[in-house]
Amino acid sequence: MNPVQVLIGGLIAVGIPLVFLLVIYMLDLYASRTFRLVLLCFGWGAVGGLALSLWFNEYVAMSLIARFALSELWLYVAFAPFAEEIFKSISLFYVARRSEFTYFVDGAIYGFASGIGFSITENFLYIRYSPDQAIGLSLIRAFSTCLMHGTAAGLVGAVVGRFRFQKRSGRRLALVGGWLAAIVLHGLFNSISQGGFVPEGLIPILGVGAGLAGVVMIGFVIMRGLKEQRQWFVETLDRKTGVSGAEVRAAQAYASIDEVLEPITKQFPAKAGQVRDLLLRQAQLGIKRKVQQRMESPEMQEQLGVEIERLQAEMEKLRKEVGPYVMVFVRAVFPAGASDVWARLESLGEGLGPTDPDAWKGQLESDRPSSGRNIFDRMRVDDDGEGTPSG
Repeated sequence: MNPVQVLIGGLIAVGIPLVFLLVIYMLDLYASRTFRLVLLCFGWGAVGGLALSLWFNEYVAMSLIARFALSELWLYVAFAPFAEEIFKSISLFYVARRSEFTYFVDGAIYGFASGIGFSITENFLYIRYSPDQAIGLSLIRAFSTCLMHGTAAGLVGAVVGRFRFQKRSGRRLALVGGWLAAIVLHGLFNSISQGGFVPEGLIPILGVGAGLAGVVMIGFVIMRGLKEQRQWFVETLDRKTGVSGAEVRAAQAYASIDEVLEPITKQFPAKAGQVRDLLLRQAQLGIKRKVQQRMESPEMQEQLGVEIERLQAEMEKLRKEVGPYVMVFVRAVFPAGASDVWARLESLGEGLGPTDPDAWKGQLESDRPSSGRNIFDRMRVDDDGEGTPSG
């Protein structure tokens, strides 16, 4: 056994799956999931889910195979997928009752984390039995088996999140459907790698292709969920929550936040980070309010109420830090029907002559009777698209 090869193999077995988990984690633009619960699901998959699966495979599945004289292939295509997909997803029952769990976006991430944790520990079991093939084995598994485990558990998590607002019977039926989909996916994958139905040279290629396709599938599920969540902002955020229509549109554009904030960054670089944080919390507030409306459980409604109050307090603090002057600018940047305030500023400033920072500053800040209005008043871009923007 070459210790260096085992070490490199171990780093690959951990590092690459974690990179994919980070990619999926970062897709949740509105960050309603929490790192603590992601870590909890990851740890459960790596320890609890794997331990229960090994116990089932060793003492239940193998006993049934021996008793009924079944082929060992049954372990890979039926018993192992059944046990592993159920045991991996047990942590989802806990996180689904937390206020941090909002929609199937979070479910997909929590499930994917559990599956990746499971696969990393399983990688070390394979390295232990084949230390001389540690590097090659870890590479292939990192791009195939690990991603399959993450995808299957992510599908279960997405189903749990998608149907958590249904009546109890509907949730149970949906969960069974999610488990069935994950088990079938897992069984088909194992059939390719263990069944002998595919030429040996094609097995790694098909396995890697299936693994990468799984990541794309989970990514699609998350983007679909984000699209629905953006609509929630419009339905739930209004002046009663202290959020203007312009700010709602800005929060909806959070996917391209750097482009959205470019005018703010240029004009007020020290405030751009606070504006970003404010928009994120506004997005989170819209999601929490929608979830609270759809929840039947009084306990969950109360938990979400606490979260909503916390977000509103944080938003008020951020507004004070940003300041009324910059908030007027924020609302002017995102008027209805306008995408770039700079084009409008340019047209208004044509009469200023050569570029003159002091002149522009005077236009931005003017409250002089001679002018009557500053440049924001002249743009007539308040939250309703008419009149003077409010602070």
